[in-house]
Amino acid sequence: PSTGFPVFFTHGTNQSGAVGKAEPSYAVLKFMESFCLISAACGMVGNGIVLWYLGFRIRRNHFTVYILNLAAADFGYLLCIAVETVQYLMQFNVGVQFGVFLFLDLFMYGTGLYLLTTISIERCLSVLCPIWCRSHRPKHLSAIISGLLWGLSLLLNTLGYVLCTLNPSGRSCNLLLITIGTLDFLFCTPLMLLFSLTLFLRVKCSSQHFRTGRLFTIIMLTILFFLIFAVPLSILILFDFLGYKFLYSPEIGFVLSCVNSSLNPVIYFLVGSYRDRRIKFTLRLAFQRAFEESREGKREEKHKDSFQALGPRSWEFEQK
Repeated sequence: PSTGFPVFFTHGTNQSGAVGKAEPSYAVLKFMESFCLISAACGMVGNGIVLWYLGFRIRRNHFTVYILNLAAADFGYLLCIAVETVQYLMQFNVGVQFGVFLFLDLFMYGTGLYLLTTISIERCLSVLCPIWCRSHRPKHLSAIISGLLWGLSLLLNTLGYVLCTLNPSGRSCNLLLITIGTLDFLFCTPLMLLFSLTLFLRVKCSSQHFRTGRLFTIIMLTILFFLIFAVPLSILILFDFLGYKFLYSPEIGFVLSCVNSSLNPVIYFLVGSYRDRRIKFTLRLAFQRAFEESREGKREEKHKDSFQALGPRSWEFEQK
């Protein structure tokens, strides 16, 4: 039976890599499809709420620009997965649409990966070099970088779609797909892990006192869950391109990535509403508290500048 999840080009696949050459169970595939559809529906609602509040109701800062783009990538990814799953559950004749949705899946997934890598790098640099970041960082750098990352993901996946549609068994198709898988798993993921670990150790093990706030918790949790739930898809894609096919692969990777894209709005809300006992606690207030760290930093900077304007001793007295 056909699965509702995108299946990669299987030319040159070494079927001996499958566990005992066992055939996938139709019931298991249908259960995975149904679970992914429910997860995608919930995730689209959550990411849609994030897009609404960060886009129109809450004042953005340079980190929430990345979060806004990440929510857009997650929403698009879940939408594509949901449409594909419905098509297969209803046994529609998808035809050419299969390749289009596969392209969109990998496009949105790659964009989210690149955004999270950038978030971890920039957040780490803002802690390691705070003065340099505040003095030399361009005002619209987050929007520019986000646009470039969308463009990079679009370019790579468009090339993959065109080359593999024209000549699925060609060498250029194989090389490009392996390049994308290597970029995702062997370059972006280690960078994300390295800078996130550096940031965590710098904040938690340093003798200096860092006011991390809720944004630090959000970034750490988002990256942690991405490494647990989304990175397996990159691993399975890379293995598939290299000729190793496993049972229920890459279905498992897509199920886990659906869960990851659906979890981010939950993380924002839980972190924003943590330790607040008010009964009437709104989503807007939760998101404001979740992403308020940059505003606190700006107030602290203004407070420090006002004392420095009076003289260095006055600031030292305030510090005491």
